[in-house]
Amino acid sequence: MPSSDSAWVALFAMSVSEENAGGGRVVTAPTNGSAGIIPAVLEYYWHFVESADDEGVRTFLLTAGAVGYLFKRNASISGAEVGCQGEVGVACSMAAAGLAAVMGGTPEQVENAAEIGIEHNLGLTCDPVGGLVQIPCIERNAMAANTAINAVRMAMLGDGSHIVSLDQAIATMKQTGEDMMSKYKETSKGGLAVNVVEC
Repeated sequence: MPSSDSAWVALFAMSVSEENAGGGRVVTAPTNGSAGIIPAVLEYYWHFVESADDEGVRTFLLTAGAVGYLFKRNASISGAEVGCQGEVGVACSMAAAGLAAVMGGTPEQVENAAEIGIEHNLGLTCDPVGGLVQIPCIERNAMAANTAINAVRMAMLGDGSHIVSLDQAIATMKQTGEDMMSKYKETSKGGLAVNVVEC
């Protein structure tokens, strides 16, 4: 049994990711490969934040969706286009924004949380072993869900002012994805996909 909220968050994320890997039905958030992150952080809000309520759930999802739209419109949410930074990184950013909003963050703190969420996923490759959305995808969802929560904690400690804006981070993600070799973008021709031999 998990002994801490972060362990529960990891379990929430991995549960959704395993459902997806097993061919079950999940909601893309923003993709199937990153579908465990937003639900895990939302479950964190629901189970570990005393003030959680239905209105907060709506605010969380609307805020996360708005941030996801910024990425989709100005960069990409496709691992085949920009690597896993566009899937797990974007989901981390979306979840961080949603949680910051329901924790009482100012618009500046919400934007800062979203920026922190993507900044530390920049350059993340999409290199699934065996071409399946399992390794490293399932564990990445667990890690990114906890990263989103930590991004909120960091953003809420500040006043919202910071050096790197979310818009700049999105532009950086797009440029990084364009520069990334295609073998690291969902082709299973590089990275873990070729260095982990399946017998």
